[in-house]
Amino acid sequence: MSTATGPTGRTRPQRAERRSRQDVADPSETGPLGLFTTLARTGLFLEALQRDCLGRHGLAFTEYSVLRLLQRAPQRRLAPSLLAEEIVCTTGAMTKLVDRLERSGYVERAPDPVDRRGVLVGITRGGDQIADQAAETYRVGRERVLGHLDDREAERIHDHLGRLLGALETDRKEQSREQ
Repeated sequence: MSTATGPTGRTRPQRAERRSRQDVADPSETGPLGLFTTLARTGLFLEALQRDCLGRHGLAFTEYSVLRLLQRAPQRRLAPSLLAEEIVCTTGAMTKLVDRLERSGYVERAPDPVDRRGVLVGITRGGDQIADQAAETYRVGRERVLGHLDDREAERIHDHLGRLLGALETDRKEQSREQ
């Protein structure tokens, strides 16, 4: 078995061995359509990593995402509809998610000063603290996984996935307009 040394000094399998493991998932799907099989399997492993890292802090990935979005937002608050759009969920699902975060003391709702009919969701000190703690745990987990790739591989994957993400976002917008 050929190996290479990663940035952490650990050995890791070369690309051919990794590719052979991917092919086991569904050998009948090759070419561009096989990409979705690989992405789906990758998504399952990513979700497991997120559960492992963020679950230690009592957060699901969607809850963590909302807290991180609020940390970066102007005045650290956003409309629930904007949050729903950003994490790709319905406004009804966002209402339930904000309810859970509010019960935990991580966010609070306040009237929108610009639109009296609207509400804004803001992050609390407790939300800031748990988001920062979860971010650190998640960072360690991501670095552990990325330690199996060299920097050049990671950059190439990132670039290509960015292009695919753009295609998926465009497709979603087009499909929404048609409905």
